[in-house]
Amino acid sequence: MRIDQNNFKSNLKLKLDSNPQIIGLDAFKRSLEKEHFSEVSIFNCSPNTQFAKLVIEMKCKIELVEVLFHAQKGTWGAISEDYESTAVATAFSNSLIELQRLNTLPIDIEELTIMLDDSLIIIKKIYHNSIQEQLGNIIKTIAENYVHLTKGLTEAPYEIYIPVFEEDFPENDDRLNNINSGNSSKKDYFAFWGLYFDSEEDAVIYDLCNKSIISGDLYMLNH
Repeated sequence: MRIDQNNFKSNLKLKLDSNPQIIGLDAFKRSLEKEHFSEVSIFNCSPNTQFAKLVIEMKCKIELVEVLFHAQKGTWGAISEDYESTAVATAFSNSLIELQRLNTLPIDIEELTIMLDDSLIIIKKIYHNSIQEQLGNIIKTIAENYVHLTKGLTEAPYEIYIPVFEEDFPENDDRLNNINSGNSSKKDYFAFWGLYFDSEEDAVIYDLCNKSIISGDLYMLNH
């Protein structure tokens, strides 16, 4: 069953402000649209005015394989070719750095949704500036795992949820506390992802280390 995006937004724990008062936000939005061939919507889900927690939606009228092709060429997102970099430079990160420079209040990305013609990629924040730092690495990792993510090119997932966590740890486990408090690390982005397929009733887990789809319960972030 496909996820209805309106239902998804209504289930968020934090209220979305569609008119955040942030200096330079229009220029930031235009930059993202130009570099990602997209129509961009930006919301603020911060409960107060002391900092901004942005939820960004990019509607790109192309398919996932096209995004990966253009990203590899450097024509989608201006993703750096430096594969050894811890935080790969992207147009997204550079635009956010400029936006932060214009504002005194701290700005971070709580969630980024990339809505493509054939799939939906949802990336959740797991530590401060995590999406800004790791978007380039995430796109490259999708490309590197594309054959396995698509079951040997036989079926593409209509949603990729990044990241998910195993749900078999106790309620007071430090891992769960770290997830909920935003103290996870880079490696948590590249352990497990959630995938939705038309042929599967429920989400399945993709194990990046073993490049395989596995069974089991998963924990999805819902800030």
